[in-house]
Amino acid sequence: MHRYSASNRTSSHSAYTLIEVLLALVILVILTSMASSPLMQSWRDQRTGSATEDVRALLAGTRILALDRDETWQFVYEPGGTRYVRVPQSAASESSTEQTDQTTNRGKQSGTLPPQIKFGESGGGAASTISSDLLTGLSDAGELSGVSWSTPVIFYSDGTSSEATFEINDEYGNTRTVSVRELTGGVTVKDGTTL
Repeated sequence: MHRYSASNRTSSHSAYTLIEVLLALVILVILTSMASSPLMQSWRDQRTGSATEDVRALLAGTRILALDRDETWQFVYEPGGTRYVRVPQSAASESSTEQTDQTTNRGKQSGTLPPQIKFGESGGGAASTISSDLLTGLSDAGELSGVSWSTPVIFYSDGTSSEATFEINDEYGNTRTVSVRELTGGVTVKDGTTL
């Protein structure tokens, strides 16, 4: 009869060598990097798309606000920056009541894009400023009064607007182009190039 000893049992099981373990880790790292690159690109693209959708919704809301209130409203952004503002085209007249001023202030809105996402450098014309009267009621009015803004996108009380096109970009080259149609005031977003 053949007897197995403890030493025979351990020699029949082979152990992994250091080279085999390192090779498995290298393969795992390569596979992970191949999978994560498209995932990261998808995440970046989604961030830029989400920020652009917020701006598109604000523009569409500005058109509705102009129609509802029978007033002219404007949207401006900081070319190459992150800030934007929606305010009336002109300040309320001095004869208006305090209630009218509060109603107008309720429609005003300012905001910023998420980190690493900016408006395109082109402002569609010469830089403009907004009077401090129009910024009254915004929590960051002091900061906004010194900004060089884009040419305003104007929304009229009849549903029309000024024609405008601008871009929103991230640091990886994901771009969205926002367009406002003059006749209808409709706002569309088009995917741009990805580097």
